[in-house]
Amino acid sequence: MKRLSALACILVFAFSSAQVSEFQKADSKYERKVKSLYKKYPKPNDERTKQEWLLTEEKISAYKDALEKIAEEEKKAITDVPPPMAPKITKEAEYETGKASFQKLLNEAVDLSFLNFAVNPYKITLKFTLDSKGNVSNARVKGNNEDVNAFIEAAFYRIKNKGKWKPAESNGRPVLSVVSLPLQLNFSKP
Repeated sequence: MKRLSALACILVFAFSSAQVSEFQKADSKYERKVKSLYKKYPKPNDERTKQEWLLTEEKISAYKDALEKIAEEEKKAITDVPPPMAPKITKEAEYETGKASFQKLLNEAVDLSFLNFAVNPYKITLKFTLDSKGNVSNARVKGNNEDVNAFIEAAFYRIKNKGKWKPAESNGRPVLSVVSLPLQLNFSKP
């Protein structure tokens, strides 16, 4: 059983890394097309604006597709089945270096410069499942803008292996839990 759990964790890690590269591919493709567009239309005009918007929509769609693939693979790799009755949590899950450190890491990973999005602070609720071994899955972001939420969720997956989450505990034993974090992100660059 331990081997099976270890194999599932390795598969989830490998797939998560592959999906992060999907985000990088979308970014790279967007950057190439924007450069080409700016060569074709060096000065702002209606056609360039229209094409920029279409490229932005294409990037948003690529991110959302990658997030859907992650969700499907996570469903296949779930190894920690919740008990029929959820245990009483005596100690909440926590990020190894604290919530502020996690929020800073997430904020730095989100790049919305291409959207010209500057609502500060942008309030979200980030929810994800944390198993008894500290593995994260099923991340979801709720905020006022679906497209921005997708990029924040993608940023979460980009940083998910840059730090450890300590699982929640029930009477000293690590247990599966759903973590819900209200966060405020700032997107204006100094």
